[in-house]
Amino acid sequence: MSFGDAYGTHIKELRLEARAVFVLDEEKVIHYVKYVKEITDSPDYDAALNAVKSLLA
Repeated sequence: MSFGDAYGTHIKELRLEARAVFVLDEEKVIHYVKYVKEITDSPDYDAALNAVKSLLA
């Protein structure tokens, strides 16, 4: 759970990881993050892909 504690995805009461998407560059700088409020919901994959594409441009 160390990743979840470091990046805010650890749901301690349930001992689960929340759904989230992170886009980092080569220097490990976060350029996009989306935390999903409900575990059963999907993140906005199109927005994440657009963030990746903007780093590649």
